[in-house]
Amino acid sequence: MKIRSITFKPPEPKLKIHKIVTVYMSDKHSEIIVAPYFKDTETGVNYEQNDCEIIDLNSSLETIGITIKQNFDKFDIKPKDFTKSKKSHWPAFKAGKEKSMRGFEEKYRRISIRGLTDRNNTLRIETVLNLPTEIELTSIISAHCEPSELGNRILKMFRSEITERK
Repeated sequence: MKIRSITFKPPEPKLKIHKIVTVYMSDKHSEIIVAPYFKDTETGVNYEQNDCEIIDLNSSLETIGITIKQNFDKFDIKPKDFTKSKKSHWPAFKAGKEKSMRGFEEKYRRISIRGLTDRNNTLRIETVLNLPTEIELTSIISAHCEPSELGNRILKMFRSEITERK
């Protein structure tokens, strides 16, 4: 008599949620813009929320880490009509001090922070579009780390010698 083995596999969630927050940092304006995200229910596209938080670049490591963690937890699912979207409606650009999109992209360095799994226990921090060097930095840290440790990691990536600032 053969006994079939029974394996248990938990059901896959319909929509896997990897939370995201983007940090824009500028030496020129001495500020950090923290932009939490929404996820569109139909397309699965992630997009910035309108309420970006701005803190001083010289804030304490703890303040930077707390602000990032709070905005990471603002991630939510919300439908959006992308047919009415324009690039000039970009929430981080509107929160920044640059008058043009090109100026914003040149003066602010973008760092993306996202959960690695749908449980979001581990965060992947990565620099984005470090042109002309074309070298991207990536770091992984626990979502349960101390806020000062997260703030320190973000500033280290921003201040790295690899990226070119003007």
